[in-house]
Amino acid sequence: MKLLKQLAIFWLVIIFFMITSCDKELKEHPISPQVKQQMDAKKKVGDPAHSISGIIEFDKSIASKVPKQGTLFLIARPEGVLSGPPLAAKKHTLIKFPFAFKIGQENVMLEGNKFEGNITVTARWDLDGMPKASPDDIDGSINVISGSKDVKIILDHIIEAKISANTMVSGTIRIDPNLVDKIPKGASLFLIARSEGAQRGMPLAVKKLQGITFPYSFTLGQADVMLPGALFEGPITIFARIDKDGDAAPAPGDIDGVVTTNSGDQQVQIILNNLIGP
Repeated sequence: MKLLKQLAIFWLVIIFFMITSCDKELKEHPISPQVKQQMDAKKKVGDPAHSISGIIEFDKSIASKVPKQGTLFLIARPEGVLSGPPLAAKKHTLIKFPFAFKIGQENVMLEGNKFEGNITVTARWDLDGMPKASPDDIDGSINVISGSKDVKIILDHIIEAKISANTMVSGTIRIDPNLVDKIPKGASLFLIARSEGAQRGMPLAVKKLQGITFPYSFTLGQADVMLPGALFEGPITIFARIDKDGDAAPAPGDIDGVVTTNSGDQQVQIILNNLIGP
């Protein structure tokens, strides 16, 4: 019995020294500010005071016209800040409207930033799934305070293409003198533009013309773009083709020419010098 008491006292002494040693070590090695900041940030994740939640829906005037396929982007910025990296961002796919949303500290883009204060939340229904807004996307914004609930964001603004004469290509189409007598009667002229290097898929822009004479002054630009959201900009390859059957696909007897240029270029010259054989 005496031996058991001595062993018990021995272990109590050992435990005491271990506790005091750990306490001393913590005092000698305090938590770094960086680690403390990370710990504080984790505490804020899930904290209602550091998030905004509510409902997103389309304005009734455009709801019936909205494409069903798309991606929803949520972007939060401090109120008044219009550029630079967002404070927080979130992406949703395969959703139905009205959509219940939440964005907060867990969605912050840069470590160390705090989701708090006056915040502008923008929701965007994006047709091509790219983070950058494009024509025909639909967005809406609201200014609220972090911690707000039951917020309603109305998607009511259709982003329009910035059609500018600076992006339009213009010039002259001529035909090789040796092929003048090969022009079919009642032929159509197709202008087809692709982004430089793109050889397949839907063209960037298309124009069909009839009853023309050569040389012909042409224009091609944003108004001729095929896909919603696509922009007529950058290096572009333009194919011009005299087509005898009015079909967009080339066929024997058609005459074509091609040029690579940049959006906004003027006085572009296209020579129709290739007779498509059988």
